[in-house]
Amino acid sequence: MTLLKTAPNFRDIGGLPTGDGRRTRSGVIYRSDALDALDADDLARLADLSPRVCCDLRSDGERLQRPHRWPAGAEPRVMNLAVATDIRVLMPELVQELRGNATAAGAGALMRHLYRDLPTVCVPVLKQVFALLLDEQAEHLPLVVNCTAGKDRTGFVVAMLLNAVGVAEQAVLDDYLRSNDASNRDSLRLKVAGLLHELLGTRAPPDMLAAIIAARQDYLDAALGQIAATHGSVDAYLARAIGLDDGQRDRLASRLLIH
Repeated sequence: MTLLKTAPNFRDIGGLPTGDGRRTRSGVIYRSDALDALDADDLARLADLSPRVCCDLRSDGERLQRPHRWPAGAEPRVMNLAVATDIRVLMPELVQELRGNATAAGAGALMRHLYRDLPTVCVPVLKQVFALLLDEQAEHLPLVVNCTAGKDRTGFVVAMLLNAVGVAEQAVLDDYLRSNDASNRDSLRLKVAGLLHELLGTRAPPDMLAAIIAARQDYLDAALGQIAATHGSVDAYLARAIGLDDGQRDRLASRLLIH
């Protein structure tokens, strides 16, 4: 169900099954695309949901271009947690590589490269998100995690959060892939087309655009594969890179899961 018509990738991550028979609690964590175009009905709906904190993963430029709209008198605390891996911040050599292979295959390779960077660049973000969720001295829930499309940066951060509380592997993947149904595809396609035209100096073919705006299993697998190669497992990554110990994961599960 679409919670916000004007932010179609805004959704509750509640109801996802864990390996021990529990489920994620509803009304606690939301994931979203940009919240810059909310109409009056959606502003009222968002006020009813009463988010306390928004973790905005967009760059400063993205935030300036598309500032969020919040219900008057019900604005959450916004934490600007920019993630510096996105198609908007491509390294020159990647741009050159894409120019030489401006195809769906080239775009897929680019996206896998970007996803392989996510486990590293998201370390400080994940540390702050987990610190918020574990802070029992202040009320930070409900919490919103968002980026521009709500699928790549948000997708990885939410996948790590779900892994931390033991959500089943297939359920993590299914939640990630839901962005293909929920995203405002036409709006996203136009934005990415404009960006690629700026980067490449030519119009990108439709199948190349489709590869970039999609949430695909091989993209998330690229991030997970990088974690496996560097740390051995997601559990080891959460422990060593993020500093999340077993006791903290148990406390997190008690806050975010229900029987």
